[in-house]
Amino acid sequence: MSLVNLAHVCSHLQNASLARLGLTSIPYSRLHLSLSLLLHKQGFLSQVKLAGPSPPASCFPPGLRDHAPRISGHPYAYGEGDALSLESALQKAINGVNEQGLRSEGFGEEAIHFAMQERLKSKAQLEREGWDEVAMEFLLRQDGKSREQLEADGMDAEMIALIEQHRPMLEDAKREIQKWHGDQQTFETREADLAAQSLRRPTPYTTHLRSQLRSHLLRAGFPEETLRYFAGPQNTLRTPRDLSRDGITLNINGLAVQNQPYSPPPPPDPWDLETEGVVTQANRASRRLWLGLKYWDGQPVLKKAKMLSKPTKRIWLTSKELGGLTRGYQAAKGEVKPANRRFTGRGRFAVDSEVAQRKRGPAEDVYAPRHADRKE
Repeated sequence: MSLVNLAHVCSHLQNASLARLGLTSIPYSRLHLSLSLLLHKQGFLSQVKLAGPSPPASCFPPGLRDHAPRISGHPYAYGEGDALSLESALQKAINGVNEQGLRSEGFGEEAIHFAMQERLKSKAQLEREGWDEVAMEFLLRQDGKSREQLEADGMDAEMIALIEQHRPMLEDAKREIQKWHGDQQTFETREADLAAQSLRRPTPYTTHLRSQLRSHLLRAGFPEETLRYFAGPQNTLRTPRDLSRDGITLNINGLAVQNQPYSPPPPPDPWDLETEGVVTQANRASRRLWLGLKYWDGQPVLKKAKMLSKPTKRIWLTSKELGGLTRGYQAAKGEVKPANRRFTGRGRFAVDSEVAQRKRGPAEDVYAPRHADRKE
């Protein structure tokens, strides 16, 4: 029996209780499992679950599990057994399946609408990538040109319509700058006068008008359709990296909650690395015990846990000494004092001291938890 690992478990449970954690995990072994089941039986723990590196979905209430998809990385955490969930549709849309393909695979209209909306980058994401500056520079270069000049430059009808659609926006920005300077001249006239006065040598004030115009346009912002037009089809679609970084928008109880973590459908798990309650040769190293901690009146039920028998100083007690210990007497020349509950180790398993004192042969006292209401 490894007392070093058991000492780490005692320290971890004590620290988790002091940190007011509701759920924690310890490495799986038969000794740790026996000890955890004894603590659960005596009322120190609320639940004991055997699973993988992520907490199993059974640790959480169904309502919390459904509305918080990233509360657990377990494969059955969100959309359990539902191959037609919202995130499954989004995963297929990211991989290139169009709307008609999703409908042919059996997805509902809600899932298809969710996938088509979430696979596109939002306006904030396009602005963060700098597409608003690209649109602004293009529109400023085409400012003042007639329709014939635009056609002569080789622009198609869609691009010309886009330029004419944003010309009122440019005129409004120029009027705002003119009002701010208090001038009666138009923006073009004042810019030409300042350029002539500077004798073709740019000064901070002559270049300040264009910088003010750019700043005003960026603050006003461009429509999302304009940003998508300049970004193009390839730069408009989100990638798995964008989803993991920016998250998705979920409809929770009628409210649109943005920037929620994206949890794609789990990949196949042939080695049962995340399967609950299964121990095989392939997943033995990944097994963990997930323990639910309990509290009463704001205080942890498991307040203090320590090792009495240490690797450098073993303490062996007979069944008679264990019997006296359970009745309130000290043992091992006063080194072992009575506590609310005490567990002893036999081989690779942990048993209650009251049970161990009825058995023959020595037993090693290894664990002594205390309730929160016990005075030290």
